[in-house]
Amino acid sequence: MALQDFTLLAKLEALDIETHKIVKRFEKSEKHVLSAEIRHTVATLLRLVIRAAKTQLEERRKRRPLVKTLELLWQMDVELEYLKVQVRKSFALRLIDEGCYERWTRQILEVGGLLGGWLKTTQSNVEAAQAYAPKGGPRQGSLKTE
Repeated sequence: MALQDFTLLAKLEALDIETHKIVKRFEKSEKHVLSAEIRHTVATLLRLVIRAAKTQLEERRKRRPLVKTLELLWQMDVELEYLKVQVRKSFALRLIDEGCYERWTRQILEVGGLLGGWLKTTQSNVEAAQAYAPKGGPRQGSLKTE
């Protein structure tokens, strides 16, 4: 799986561009506060999806459960929820109109759906690996204590 073919990354790049266009129109007083915070959140999402994709490739190559990938996806889920809060705040402060809010939210929900699917698949992988992993330490009777 090449990163440029990764659908979630492509959707996040489109969201990043749309976000830049939107926050550029914020009033001056919010341009350097809320605007910068939103752009930082989207940049964090991009970094996390790249890191998760690369980590997943590495874990699969080494035939390990996708535990680190799952951690990164949970972090990404938290950041996405925070982005939703920031967008709602922008709308509540009337920095964006209703049409802009709907378009922006639609893109975020699309990213969330893709992330949710990846999270669900990865969680299943980790749970399956844990179900088949040997339990506990050495078997009883295998160590002699004399």
